[in-house]
Amino acid sequence: MRIQADGEVPAPVDLRLVPAVVLSVATCLAVPVLPYELALIIPWCLLAGAAVATTGMVWTARRQRTGASTVAALAAVALWISAVAGMQAVADRGPVREAGWEDAVSADRPLRLVGEALGPATRGSSPFGESWHLTVSVERFGHPIRELPGGVDAVVFGGSDWEGVEAGARVCFVATLEGQGSSVFAHASSAPETGSCTDSGQDPASSLTPTGRDIVRSAVREAASGAVGAAPQLLPGLVLGDRSAQEPALDEAMKASGLSHLSAVSGANCTLIAGAVTMALRSFRVRRPVVLGAVLGVLLVFVIIVGLEPSVVRAAVMGALGAWAVFFGRGRQALPVLCLAGCLLMCWQPGLATEPAFQLSLAATAGIVLAARPVEQWLTAAMGRWLPGPVAGVLGAALAVSTTAQVACQPLLVGMTGELSAYAVPANLIAAPLVPFITVPGTVAAVLAVPWPGVAAAVFWLVGWPAAGIGWIATTVSGWPGALHAWPEGALGVAMVVAHLAGALALLWLVLRWERSRPARVRILGPGAKPPARPPRRVRWMLAAAWTAVCAAAGSQLGLVAAPPSGTLPEDWSLAACDVGQGDMLVLRTGDRSGMVVDTGPDPAAVRACLDRIGVERVDLLVLTHLHQDHVGGTEAVLDCCRPTEFLYSSRGEGAPPAGARIPEAGDRGSVGDRAAQGWQVDWTVLAADSEASNENDASVQMLATVRTAQGSYSVLLTGDMEEEASAALLEQGRYPESVDVLKVAHHGAQNGGHELVRAVDPVVSVVQVGRDNSYGHPHPSVVSELERHGPVVRTDQHGTTVLSLREGRLVPTLTGSRAPETVGRTGRGSGDG
Repeated sequence: MRIQADGEVPAPVDLRLVPAVVLSVATCLAVPVLPYELALIIPWCLLAGAAVATTGMVWTARRQRTGASTVAALAAVALWISAVAGMQAVADRGPVREAGWEDAVSADRPLRLVGEALGPATRGSSPFGESWHLTVSVERFGHPIRELPGGVDAVVFGGSDWEGVEAGARVCFVATLEGQGSSVFAHASSAPETGSCTDSGQDPASSLTPTGRDIVRSAVREAASGAVGAAPQLLPGLVLGDRSAQEPALDEAMKASGLSHLSAVSGANCTLIAGAVTMALRSFRVRRPVVLGAVLGVLLVFVIIVGLEPSVVRAAVMGALGAWAVFFGRGRQALPVLCLAGCLLMCWQPGLATEPAFQLSLAATAGIVLAARPVEQWLTAAMGRWLPGPVAGVLGAALAVSTTAQVACQPLLVGMTGELSAYAVPANLIAAPLVPFITVPGTVAAVLAVPWPGVAAAVFWLVGWPAAGIGWIATTVSGWPGALHAWPEGALGVAMVVAHLAGALALLWLVLRWERSRPARVRILGPGAKPPARPPRRVRWMLAAAWTAVCAAAGSQLGLVAAPPSGTLPEDWSLAACDVGQGDMLVLRTGDRSGMVVDTGPDPAAVRACLDRIGVERVDLLVLTHLHQDHVGGTEAVLDCCRPTEFLYSSRGEGAPPAGARIPEAGDRGSVGDRAAQGWQVDWTVLAADSEASNENDASVQMLATVRTAQGSYSVLLTGDMEEEASAALLEQGRYPESVDVLKVAHHGAQNGGHELVRAVDPVVSVVQVGRDNSYGHPHPSVVSELERHGPVVRTDQHGTTVLSLREGRLVPTLTGSRAPETVGRTGRGSGDG
């Protein structure tokens, strides 16, 4: 009998530095958001723990307790590294806090800011004129002006006057700050001053001098302008991460199809560049050390071209590690290097840990270095049966990088965005083979764009065809039914994220086990050979558990995409309270497949889902009570699907008015629908719309609507986010009716909406539109208690999308979601047909 073994067994995965990177990330995430006094203690606790672990390591090593000594050593390394990262995070936060920045962020009042734009202003997809956003490193703030040591990054949102602001420009502007965790958002209320920043202490002319990075980006946009299809918009992003040329519609399509990561500088982007250099040099039998030096040199040039920023440095570091793993076959050794690189980056810039790009890059690179190599081998072998070897190798590597990165990032993506792109995986699989034909020659063209623009334009024209293909894929996939699905909130959403994370880890374990067992498969030759022994019971149980986790994750995702709503939509519904998260969207029915929409919530995907669920295809009237994002963020979805016949809104000037929209006046009346022909009609009267209110909430349209159905009619009071003092003033003026059947509760049930209006109008049914587990504490318990004294309360956070029907003089609620009601089981009285 002769025994033959095929290949070598790959080395086991080196996980020794994984605890260090996990603890460092946790520390850097905690320090910026915890109370400052508590944040000061964290590094000292870590240092004390590191000292204890080091002592334990020495003590156990002297007594030759190998296992305990190893555990103590791993803990000591993790604690020492995270202590350094924590100290750096505290050191970064201290001067900023002492300057008064944290107090300014929480003050919620306009503030003068001076800083430097870190990227070009990018056009957003707001339907209210052009909306632009960019990141600004704020260096000075307040009046009188105060220094901000080290600068703080803030994401600035402004109007069309921000168009043309380039990276490196010094800007001065007035904005209202809003803090969300460790992020700061600035809502600009003035145009940027790019040439007269007298408070900055620098030469105003310096802000007008373009940097080398600006020159390269401008040259790339110009050279790519002659490409086909959507390529002129996509090429600057695919090559340099410059999305300023993307139109809002294409940007939304890239997000809906799960392809938006392709138009940003990422580790995978750098991996492909490094991989192309590696393959080209290795085909000429260049030695590995020379190849490695060439890869590092190319990545250095790439970083200089794109811009020497922490995010770009991070992408280059991760990309170099990913290329090492895929093209040098050193995935096991690359993991500890990846962990060490992540730790060093966080010790250098602790703020990176709070950036979604860094978290996604870390996860994607981990997936690449661990699983891309075996996946690439399997794909290359499979495609090599019907494709030439070199082509199969390139496609196999590209698909392996894209697939492993997507699977590794999926749990983080759904946790960050709250949305699931139903077709992200197939869209990425289709688009992935096109990316290498864009990234590599596109980078060469970017280098040539300034000295030889004609040559660069020719190269961009060629690579524009696959780029246009990616644009076509994004546009086509985003138009498919159910392209985006809102991720469940609350405990169910958390459980599904955990299931996805467990499934991704289980799939990784299965891939690594397959790689270790496949090359070392033993064949027993000769007469009387016995079949191979079954794996031990422990291994069989682990395999069963891993496959169960993978199937559970895949099944929950398919269930979210494909499962129909648990509730049945009644044919006689006449009012729908849409569950759009932390925001408002009410639909009053005006026909068989038409309605009057009041507000559109924060999320276009949720808006589309609700309109599809209730079968509304035409909007006769769209009312935006005011221009806060949680009431207008999904307007683009309504404009795309249902083009409103009439458009009303109110605002105190915080947003540009949409085309064709008007601010109504108190007393304006109208009617939509045809009760005689279709059975539904809505008559509306504007009670107030104060564009000179003291704040945007109090500018909300106050409207009384009468919904007419075949069974009769009932009244609905629409209040937007009006606060207590403003509504009390309207009550004194006699603007509100003495009673209503349905009250849309103001400001998501916040305490500042007050109780007086509820008592005055005595609603039969109250509707509170609010997101589950929101951070604002909405609705306030005292408000809910007051509402329940008058009648049943419909809450979208508890009941999901709920519709009302008028039957025999009573308002009957029906849930179309899966959450069971607590307070809507009672029915209310409807008004007659008078």
